[in-house]
Amino acid sequence: MRILVIHPHLNVFGGSERLTRILVYELIKHGHEVAIVTKAKSDTWFPEVPGLHFFYIKYTEHVGGDIKSLMKLRVRELYETLSKAIDEFKPGVVLSMLQEPLYITLTKIIDPELGGAMYIHYPKEEEVTAENLPIFVDMYRFPRIFDGFYRVANLHIVNSFYTARALYHMFGLEGYVVYPAIEWDFFLYEPELKERRNNVIVYVGRFVPQKRQDVLVEWFRKYIKPEVPDAKLILVGTKDPRHLEYYRKLIELSTEGVEIIDRVLSNMEMIKLYREAKVYIHPRIGEHFGMAPVEAMAQGAVPVLPEKSGLAELITPGVEGYAARTDEDFIKLTIKLLKMPEEEILKMRMWSYRKAWHFNPGRFCREMIAVLKTLLAEEWP
Repeated sequence: MRILVIHPHLNVFGGSERLTRILVYELIKHGHEVAIVTKAKSDTWFPEVPGLHFFYIKYTEHVGGDIKSLMKLRVRELYETLSKAIDEFKPGVVLSMLQEPLYITLTKIIDPELGGAMYIHYPKEEEVTAENLPIFVDMYRFPRIFDGFYRVANLHIVNSFYTARALYHMFGLEGYVVYPAIEWDFFLYEPELKERRNNVIVYVGRFVPQKRQDVLVEWFRKYIKPEVPDAKLILVGTKDPRHLEYYRKLIELSTEGVEIIDRVLSNMEMIKLYREAKVYIHPRIGEHFGMAPVEAMAQGAVPVLPEKSGLAELITPGVEGYAARTDEDFIKLTIKLLKMPEEEILKMRMWSYRKAWHFNPGRFCREMIAVLKTLLAEEWP
């Protein structure tokens, strides 16, 4: 199968970029040929290999003008690159790795017969504001602008049943659930699950208000640390140019027992960190899915996840981890795990580790191939 993948900013280190990397190199390993349309990429994370082609969007500086003129410029640049990629690569299917319906709409203008699929992390962009919208558009992202084009895509693939429900509620569209994957690195070496761990809590995520790191620091200072004096909280993330004020606020809130790591860690560094953690906490409410909790589970950390999220689909509460309904639940369940007798938490650690194996790249790739193949068999009107 020849697959054209669209993701405009593969030079950024985030969840969608990592998932794109996992899928692309797994597809090539399975004998498929892949082309990627992007503005820029990290050569470290996206090395050139046989069977992989890149088509770069020709970015032009936008001088003056309003948001509409910027949008016209970025859409034109995107259209021209997609047209070149389709003409030269001749894909059998197109896959957008972001919930941007405009991408598939443009490919349909170029070739109406070409089947198009979207991998939807969540149907609405939750971080956009009037102030940061130009930053999104400059990165070839068009949040809330072209939502009416969702129906143009032939297939809507979603990362969880939580996202599937949201897609149906917002647009009346059904989605194929294909859970994401974490990288093979996290499965290479089995962690020492029986080893006693210190009272370390870890949370990984970009430093943006929606991730609620500031709330977690307050919980830790007011409730967790007084109950478990030797507890330590480690926050790992990267600064987001759209939310620098939030990052500065987080640094100011930092207190005794809190460590903030504000750089991209290698997979091996992350593995080492996760193996120190007794608890992985994810306080973002309404998280459609997240790769970090699965990475942590693969190293034996026991998760506390929001009940209203795709993440809660990972676990049976009380077996592989816990699902929190309220802020009070998050605090109580975290303290419960930190104080839990070693024999009990060992059982949860082992079940958590086993559950993580479902989220391996091989399973993800096979399911994506199976879904994308329906585009080749279908005759579109």
